Amino acid sequence: MPDEVSPDYVRARWAYSELLSWGHGHLYQGPGVQDLKEKLALKVPFDELGKAEHYLLIYQFDRVRGNYFNRYIIGIPNFKPVLWSRDDLAAVHVIPYFVRDVSSLEHLKVTFKQWIEADPVRPLHQDHARYAAYAVAPATRDDPMTVGYYSGLPVLLDGYHRAVRFWRTSVPAATLAVYVPG
Repeated sequence: MPDEVSPDYVRARWAYSELLSWGHGHLYQGPGVQDLKEKLALKVPFDELGKAEHYLLIYQFDRVRGNYFNRYIIGIPNFKPVLWSRDDLAAVHVIPYFVRDVSSLEHLKVTFKQWIEADPVRPLHQDHARYAAYAVAPATRDDPMTVGYYSGLPVLLDGYHRAVRFWRTSVPAATLAVYVPG
């Protein structure tokens, strides 16, 4: 794996990882997308896709997820693939979408540890990321999680189901792959 990757690489890989997901896969549509879904089903590694497929995935990411997530990525020149411990995960912040699970103040800054250990303040759907450790979510994949910035703080963007499973089931020395701003 390279020492650094571009934001476009991260967005394209993120989109590729979601093509078959039950939560967002149906949102990825248009010319060429079905071919990519078939490649993913056949377990074709992301790095074996061609440049045109990467561009299609970036376009699809922007169409499906960009409205919400690009704000946390803008201005980041590159990402570094790193391995995180449970302590690293504990310190990262969660996006406002998940803050509302544990507070009525969506602008509140909440770390992953605070979020996962707090009692929800509203009912959560059984497919919610917080329940991932209880086998509701698909099995963990090798895709790195993604971290961006929110108000100058590191914030977990992608990988909440993986993060919850890691938090609940990991052994002390376990690590988790993450793309962090470079």
